[in-house]
Amino acid sequence: MSERFPLYTTDYISGVMSLRKPQTASLKILEEIITSVNLRKGMNLKAALGSVHAMYPTCSDFEREFMSLTFALATGVGKTRLMGAFIAYLYTQHNIKNFFVVAPNTTIYEKLKRDLSDNNSPKYVFRGLGCFATLPKIITDDDYREKTMSLFESEVHIFVYNIDKFNKEGAKMRNPHEKIGASFYKFLSNLPDLVLIMDESHHYRAERGAQALNDLHPLLGLELTATPLVAKGAKQVPFRNVVYEYPLSRAIEDGYTRTPFAVTRSDIDFFNFGDEQLDKLMLLDGISCHERVKRKLEMYAANHSTPEKPVRLVKPFMLVVCKDTDHAAWVESFIKSDEFRNGAYRNKTITVHSKQKGAETEFNTRLLLGVEEEDNPVEIVIHVNMLKEGWDVNNLYTIVPLRTAASKILREQMVGRGLRLPYGERTGDSDVDAMMLTAHDKFQDILAEAQRGDSIFKAGNVIQAEDLDEPEEITYTQLTFGDEPDRELQRAYEQTGVTESKENDALLQAARTYLQEKTEEYISVASTPAAPTQPDKQKIVQAVKAKIEEDQDLGKTFKDNENPFLAWLEEETEQVYNTIIGKYIPIPRLRVTDAGVEEYVFVEFDLNLSEFTHVPIKNELLIQNLEDMSDRRRIKGDAIDFEGYNPKKVILAELRKKPEIDYERCSTLLFKLITQVCNHYESAYGTNGMQNIVMMYRRDLANKIYTQMMKHFYCENGFLQEEVMDVRCSNLRQSLGFRQRVGLYDDFEGDIHSILFVGIKRGVFAEAKFDSKEGELTLARVLDRDDDVLKWLRPAPNEFNITYNRGKRYEPDFVVETADCCYLIEVKAEKDMNDPDVIAKKKRGIQYCEVATRWCRANGYKPWKYLFIPAKQVMANSSFARLEKQFQEH
Repeated sequence: MSERFPLYTTDYISGVMSLRKPQTASLKILEEIITSVNLRKGMNLKAALGSVHAMYPTCSDFEREFMSLTFALATGVGKTRLMGAFIAYLYTQHNIKNFFVVAPNTTIYEKLKRDLSDNNSPKYVFRGLGCFATLPKIITDDDYREKTMSLFESEVHIFVYNIDKFNKEGAKMRNPHEKIGASFYKFLSNLPDLVLIMDESHHYRAERGAQALNDLHPLLGLELTATPLVAKGAKQVPFRNVVYEYPLSRAIEDGYTRTPFAVTRSDIDFFNFGDEQLDKLMLLDGISCHERVKRKLEMYAANHSTPEKPVRLVKPFMLVVCKDTDHAAWVESFIKSDEFRNGAYRNKTITVHSKQKGAETEFNTRLLLGVEEEDNPVEIVIHVNMLKEGWDVNNLYTIVPLRTAASKILREQMVGRGLRLPYGERTGDSDVDAMMLTAHDKFQDILAEAQRGDSIFKAGNVIQAEDLDEPEEITYTQLTFGDEPDRELQRAYEQTGVTESKENDALLQAARTYLQEKTEEYISVASTPAAPTQPDKQKIVQAVKAKIEEDQDLGKTFKDNENPFLAWLEEETEQVYNTIIGKYIPIPRLRVTDAGVEEYVFVEFDLNLSEFTHVPIKNELLIQNLEDMSDRRRIKGDAIDFEGYNPKKVILAELRKKPEIDYERCSTLLFKLITQVCNHYESAYGTNGMQNIVMMYRRDLANKIYTQMMKHFYCENGFLQEEVMDVRCSNLRQSLGFRQRVGLYDDFEGDIHSILFVGIKRGVFAEAKFDSKEGELTLARVLDRDDDVLKWLRPAPNEFNITYNRGKRYEPDFVVETADCCYLIEVKAEKDMNDPDVIAKKKRGIQYCEVATRWCRANGYKPWKYLFIPAKQVMANSSFARLEKQFQEH
């Protein structure tokens, strides 16, 4: 451990940098290797390789003239952030101060410079680290020509260069420089502790680039790539120095990317299609996907925004991949024609390829680089093999590969472009977390891939293009107002004294609608539910007047009777305000004052033993010559004596290394699971065979147990302290997409997720959507006709600021208000009652109600209770009183 930085263990670095699992695993592997070899210039590479190979058999050759290790991490997982972790670890624990970061092209070079140097950027790789007394000095371009190396103020130097700067004989870096005394390249090669970090390292396998790196004589090489393959003729040959691989399929499974879906059409024989006919069909189906996700993203932003914390709108775009420039020109002409959505995308499409020149290239490149910006008009990008690594965008939602991507590798590279998470993590909204690939003529290939374990697609991730043809309608929830429109109109005539006419009917009805809208807006930002002051009422009235005057006909009618209408509006404002306030359920808002200590809790479960397929090793001894890796012999050995060997303790020791596992809290579960594994192998191979397997595979056995345990855990804050800030006196309106309107009590056919239920009487809003017929819809029907219920609500996603399991947002199913209490209600299917996520949400819901009740009783509001109801217990003849009595949680 470092004397200067004793705190900076790999666990600590992972924690403060909030590293993801594959980043943490990579850092741990680097630590294990560095502590196992004698790292120095001129080291015995064969001996070092022997040590590394024994730990990580996938590394059979460093493939360079120095020790070089490849970490193959999928696109989007965070390779640049991992660079920062590597640098911090090597500096704090091994006193290494010089790092040379290599970029394969200008785009990645500029990105690396920015991410390594701009400490104001959210992508700054050293965010969270305090180990650098001064920020690391980033040396790029011709910096070395301006100063001598000793004048760089930080003791940590990070040299960032494009490979083209030094892989040619006449490169400036190789020329002598008066301030250095030799060439900058020679200066670097003489550094005793230079660590080479190679981004997208599959680019540095060609002879010239590889030799340029060898000539730097680094202490260590760290290679980062998503594709650990090098082209040898027509073949793709895997790297031989990989110590860790985290493929795209794992990243998708673990939730570090969006999920890819394949879109096809059923019952069509694509063999009979001509090329242009198929291209047109794929483009039209692609734009259906694009338009659908555009609506979904708009709905997500609307439903998750609050007045205090707006959610940015993500503008998606569609990528069309063409086979050559002539093909791209034809595609562009079709997309800009009236045949394609009546020319709607004529000014929203750009083409990018290497044959473009001058102003066109500059203009399109500028639009391309800004494609994430909301005011950028581009929604379709057509390209021909020009978008290389480093073009990192998070709003690519639809990919249309036209006569391209025949191989699985090419398909993965292309799809990887569209898997970055626009909000930094999965949202839980399946549409926001998806990416669409039109796969018509390649669909059978993708289905075949989906059956294999390493596929980025799953057999269930298939969408029929026919299902996208019928676009959803979108509506905003409206407050339930009991008055009949005719009675409201008659009362307005009585108050204004104006003559009844069609023109005045239209004006009074519009004015009432605008008044409700503007009053709702006022209440949504008000800090208390107090009645509006006279100046506030005047603001609302003036806003309504301005809205009326936008319409020429309404404005003229208003002008003819301005005084009585204004007087009526002022009087009506207070009444509408009181009516609207009465419709809402006041929601206490929490402030977390002490996040406390996170604790992991594992739920009781039994192992799925089908994954434990190890067999005892042969009774042989392996002798490896560490000086000559080709010299390997096997000899017959005597039977291994396992006397005194405790296999359960061996597995337990491995499991206790996992940071999430607190032995004191889950020892009973640990021994149960370990015993299940040992009994499983003992019944198959006897005691000696079981001990043989545990001795040889203890780390893999522990990892398999750990992986299953992590599917049955939740994280709770042991000492979470919260207080109520205030009460939000309005409820958040929601944007709802639907294909069919149905009365709350009416029968319906089809997917419940596509149905908008209307005609609600006791709800805060007059319409709602539900996730299940048994449970949620049945409960809504019970609530809407039960006399004990004053109001009920399907809360918006951001209605409550309750979080669980490391920041996941809890979205309760229902809120109900009665004469003397408010209720937070969760309805769950019986099969989910013991799900760790559900248990974590229930605990937080109970805690919220306890905190809210203390504040509400002290401030004149109703107390809160939490109900946790099994779906099958909600029946059409249920009363709310019975449900409340039976399922209240304490």
